[in-house]
Amino acid sequence: MARKLVQKSISIQAPADRIWRVITDAQYNSIWLTALGKRSIAHTDWQEGSKAIFVDGSQTGLITRIGEVRPFEKIRMQNVGIITNGKEDYTSDAAVESREFFEQYLLTPENGSVRMQVEVTVEDDFYNGVSDCWVNALEMIKKLAESQAPAGMP
Repeated sequence: MARKLVQKSISIQAPADRIWRVITDAQYNSIWLTALGKRSIAHTDWQEGSKAIFVDGSQTGLITRIGEVRPFEKIRMQNVGIITNGKEDYTSDAAVESREFFEQYLLTPENGSVRMQVEVTVEDDFYNGVSDCWVNALEMIKKLAESQAPAGMP
């Protein structure tokens, strides 16, 4: 299976801990994940070694394992399976092939702001669509992080 690496980044005028919360808190990631698929949601505790399930409104999506977490700096996930109509699949050909793919979020201080970079491996045929979706998702993360801090957010 031919694959490509999607790499997108954006400069965000907010502290890394606020961006981290936008990425990981369900009340915020339920907003920006919609850029990746209608009614997309993440089911995870964002802890190293944990399973993370990303599904859309039809309960179809990916199962990943969180391989590395450095709070306020990095999250790296490795695909381990797929979900179809709410059913987890680790053994079909499609599920096994999905293990070749990863997703990573990096936060790096940069001249008074923070650069958020996303790296995602995708099948060649999906590169343009996924690339465009991540441009939109990063804009949403930026907007949420830079907006007036909601209650309980620094």
